[in-house]
Parts: sequence; structure tokens; C-alpha cells
Amino acid sequence: MNVLNDEKLESANSVFQTIKELALDETLLDWTEICHIAERFLVLNSLFSSANQLSSLSSIPRAPFTSTLVSVHMEFNEFTSIADVAPLAAITTLRNLHFKGNKISCIAPDTPLAAKTPVFTENLHYLDISYNQVSSWAFIDALPESFPGLTSLRFAHNPIYDNPELDAQGAAATASANAGKAGTNTDEAYMLLLARLPPSVKTINFSTVTAADRCNAEMFYLSRIARQLASVPQSAEGTVLASHRRWTELCELYGEPVVVRRRETNPNFLEARLIGVEFYTAGPQRVVKAARIPRAFDIYAVKGIAGKLFGLSPLKMRLVWETGEWDPVAGFDEDGGDSSEEEELLEREWERRVEGEAVFQQEGVGAGRWVKREMELKDGPRQLGYCVDGREVKIRVEPL
Repeated sequence: MNVLNDEKLESANSVFQTIKELALDETLLDWTEICHIAERFLVLNSLFSSANQLSSLSSIPRAPFTSTLVSVHMEFNEFTSIADVAPLAAITTLRNLHFKGNKISCIAPDTPLAAKTPVFTENLHYLDISYNQVSSWAFIDALPESFPGLTSLRFAHNPIYDNPELDAQGAAATASANAGKAGTNTDEAYMLLLARLPPSVKTINFSTVTAADRCNAEMFYLSRIARQLASVPQSAEGTVLASHRRWTELCELYGEPVVVRRRETNPNFLEARLIGVEFYTAGPQRVVKAARIPRAFDIYAVKGIAGKLFGLSPLKMRLVWETGEWDPVAGFDEDGGDSSEEEELLEREWERRVEGEAVFQQEGVGAGRWVKREMELKDGPRQLGYCVDGREVKIRVEPL
């Protein structure tokens, strides 16, 4: 049937004038035909066009529905970039976009004939691009430019989210083997995703972002950037920082992290046998002392040196090594909040609510809560070099 020449459809305006939702899923209609049908719905609020093998959208006609449309659902189509749906940016009333299960991997293709980067209005608050093919953190960095009003994002089950080390230019690319012990890839990806997005984003994967979540994530992200900087020569810092758009902003909030570059040293030299230790006491009157200690000294000797520096008895203090790594808070991820089954339940709950209203709040689902990893240096004959990593370490002295 040719929808464009359907005489009955042409005369059906009065029948559809109060209908607010239109579902054309799995009809294999092209975009022109879909718009032709939607024009008959004068107060259309939600348009469903999933599984129609759509790969791009042509321009949208000046129709009544373009001034009333709030939500567009285009799951399981063939879009490969946000630029493929650029015509939707012309709908100023649009608040929610659903692109689950497409093939989106970039904002716009990097080719001479590529479409311009689309910019949606600030009325658009919710974006679902889960189960797509995003494999670079650069996509997340560019999202605020195309979606300046974004407050809620669903991003789970993209390659970069399932494996945050996939992006060679990302902050997690230089994560050490110990990162796996600190939490699952998804836990780390959640932290990096949250920290790369601006504070205006309040909900990620149906989980409300708290102030503590954001603070922890941003500090974690800064530590990852510092680690990446430490792995390259100082002359390459600009190249690294170019892939972290929030670097300056986060440094202003939390202070610029210390970048310690390891130098190759002949193991026969004395320098290779020493560890630079920064001892400090916490509290309102912070006292800092520095010392270079042979790697072969045991913890008894280290406590003796610290006691002499601070005038404390070695038997009445404890030493805590601040590793610079992060650990998830015990128990926060035990409920399996990232499972596909739970996500589907949350998605259905979201759909049951009035679209365009208050953001759905679900506490504790997939929300990464991390704390700095610390390790007490217990009394014993074990050598300092086996208890800490690196040639420069920070140790907190706590009087008992």
C-alpha cells in the first residue's frame, strides 16, 4: 500500500485529532511515510518508530505534530551517528530521545561530506543510547555540545562502557593490573562516565547522581588522568590533556594531581635502592616531613625514622600508606544493579511515568561509590620495598 496516496488517510484528520501517541513499530515504513501519517495527529505527544531499518532521517515537514511532540522512540534501527537523526533537532518541544539498540558510534562521521554536528534545544533532557557501538570516550566528551540541556542519560552496554580500557586515548587506557581488583569494568566505567559529563547531568542509567557520587567520580577521574600523564614524556602532556576536556575545571575544584614519572635507573646506583617517603600527620595542623629510606629497611626501622621525625614513640603510632588507588564501597554493587533484567524493569517503570516530568529516581542502582585505597604498614620484618609500590610514596602518621 502506498501511504502517500492513501485517500482514506487524507480524510482522517478529524478522527486522529485527540490521539497523543502513535506507534509505527516494525512497519518498514520510511521516514517520509512516517511523517506523512504523523501529520494527521494534531496533538501528537509520543512517536514510536522502532525496528523499521531506518538509517537516516530526511527533513521534517512543518506539521502540527512538530509543535507538540515530546518523545521519539527509534530503538533497533540502523543509525550509526547522532548526525543521522539531525532533523529531529528542529523540533523545539522534544524532551526525550530513545535510540536503544542502534549502531551509533559517533556524534558525526569524520569525513569531508559528513553532516554537521547537530545541536538539540535545551528542552531535550533525556537520551537513551544504550546497546549501541560507542567505543571512545570522545563521544561522551562531545555530548554536551549536541545536547546542552541533557540531564539524564542511559548509556549501558556500549563497548566503552563494558570495557573502559578499550579507548586508547581514554583516561582508563593506562589502568594497571590492580584496577581489576578495585572493582568490575562497569564500576570503573560508571565513574569515568559520570566524571566526564557536566554537573547538569543528574541521572545515569536510571540512577540518581548524588553530590558524593560526583565528587568521588571526579577525583577518581583526576587520578586516572595523572596516571596517564605519568606514562608519557612531559612534552606529550598537551596531547593527553586534549582528550580530557574537564581537566582544567576539575583541577580548579580539587587541585591539580601530582604527576610522578618513573625514571629508569641503574639498579646498581644508590638512587635505585631508595624510596622517597612523604610522612605527614593529618588534622588541623598538618605537619609534613620527607625522608629517603632504603628499600631494604623493614617496617620497624621505618617506624623508628618516622618517630624521630615527629618526636613520637614508634610503639605509639601507626603508619598508613596512601596508594592513590580507589576501591568501591563494600556492598554497593551486591544487588546486581547492572543486570539486563533489572534495567528492563527500570525502563518499564520510566515509561509508565509521564514523559517530560520529574526525573525518575532510583537509589543505589549501578551507582559507583568509591573511596581511596589505604594500607596500614603493620609492624614486622618485611622490607619497605615489598610493602609499597613506586619510588615516591605518601605515608600518614597516626599517633595512638
